[in-house]
Amino acid sequence: MFVNYDIDLLITPDPLLIPQVMFEPVFDYELVLVVGEHHALREKSCAMPKDLSEEVLFTYPVETARLDIFQQFLIPAHYMPKQHKQLEDTEIILQMVAAHRGVTAMPKWLIDKYQEKLPIYPVRLGTGIFKHIYVGYRQSDQNNAHIQKFIQLAKDQEIVEH
Repeated sequence: MFVNYDIDLLITPDPLLIPQVMFEPVFDYELVLVVGEHHALREKSCAMPKDLSEEVLFTYPVETARLDIFQQFLIPAHYMPKQHKQLEDTEIILQMVAAHRGVTAMPKWLIDKYQEKLPIYPVRLGTGIFKHIYVGYRQSDQNNAHIQKFIQLAKDQEIVEH
């Protein structure tokens, strides 16, 4: 995809090992469980894998092997949610969570923004799942002024997590 010039930049939390492609970290974030206003987990300091065993978990339509909530939280502890539903739209997922139809896992900075509109709340996953956002680009473009400016702008964005 990069080498064939199908795309110029890739924004991802999961850099790929592709020859001739560079991935540069631009900011850190915490992946959190998102619950509705009256959810029992809202008052807990953190959620444990067992806590999700009776939950409907909403995720994007991505294979389970690429979802951190499964790979770094549930599977190592040998737990699974009661039901896993995939939805394509962030706002729909968060509206379903606000309506107490299930829970989801998303970056805390994103939830902080949506809390202005929806009664949703972040809950730490265990001791925390901390990630990075990377910008991927072709090695041959490492001196491209537009790409370097984009990377600098991304690094300069202050993602404040409370």
